[in-house]
Amino acid sequence: MTMTRARQLAFLEDFALGLSDGLSPLQCCHELYVNAQQLGLKQEMQVAQHLIQQLNHGRALGPSLRPWFAADLVMLIAVGEHSGILEQLLQRHRQFEIERQAAWRAFWKPLIYPLVMVALAFLASLAIGRTVIPKLAQALPPSDWPSLSYWLWVLTHSLWLPVLFLSVAGMLVWVWGPPGLIRLNWAWCDWLLKRGAFMVQRNFHAVVLLQTVTVLLAAGTNLDRALAAIQRDGSRELHVHLALMRRRLAEGERRLERVFASGLLAPRMLFRLGNGRRNATEHGTLQRVAGYAAQDALQALLRVRTSLQAFCYSLVFGLLMLVFGGMGSMLMAVTQQSTGFA
Repeated sequence: MTMTRARQLAFLEDFALGLSDGLSPLQCCHELYVNAQQLGLKQEMQVAQHLIQQLNHGRALGPSLRPWFAADLVMLIAVGEHSGILEQLLQRHRQFEIERQAAWRAFWKPLIYPLVMVALAFLASLAIGRTVIPKLAQALPPSDWPSLSYWLWVLTHSLWLPVLFLSVAGMLVWVWGPPGLIRLNWAWCDWLLKRGAFMVQRNFHAVVLLQTVTVLLAAGTNLDRALAAIQRDGSRELHVHLALMRRRLAEGERRLERVFASGLLAPRMLFRLGNGRRNATEHGTLQRVAGYAAQDALQALLRVRTSLQAFCYSLVFGLLMLVFGGMGSMLMAVTQQSTGFA
């Protein structure tokens, strides 16, 4: 049973506060369990109790979180635990998570209205094209149908309307890459990823990767050991990219923009990695680029939102023009024929 992401983040934030106060992970879990029990929070109580049992048996904290927490949060906990910088990683991720949640709200809220309008336009097209137009057209031979009425009939009596709907959903999947539906380690997803798909999910993975590497380098770890730690404890979706980065380091490559050019980082991020290497340490360059990467990921959401809004409104306008134009022209044709007979 998985908690909501908001509750996961709140639990980890409270856990990090306990660590900053000098408590051990086991003591933090005990305090969280007692507080959750007093307040009747069943999920938090179950998570804390599960962690207490796992820690008492000598098991690592990160893998113990898998039944309850998202993969990216489990990775951060595991990397931080092995590297001794758990508190710093949680604090860094918390800042980015606040920005990401604000960006998601700014992304979805303005899209609700145009997406509802698209759904209503599809329903209106289907209802009028399959019920009103055939009834009106009974008095006219097909050769006398107005062109708009004919195309409305074709749209609603063929696969064109489902195809149009699937194209809208496909475009959303292409630019977003929903984590529950798309996994970057699948072969066909990797093929699409190399052709520019899943921009939103890819950018967020890149931000988490850069921020984690930055914190590890600040703690005195070199780049190869930082990537190895993430590869060991991270999600399987990043394994291919991390293996390629480590192989380039083993081959003697030291230009960061070439090391990280695995298809995960956007060209703008690689461009900044290449420009920032002069007279700068790896940590300094990656820290600067990690900040830019977070901004780029959030700005990418806004660009995608604007494009989707424009596409949705254009589609709604086209469908409504076809519906009202087709119905109106059919009414006029039937009226003119009735007048002529009279």
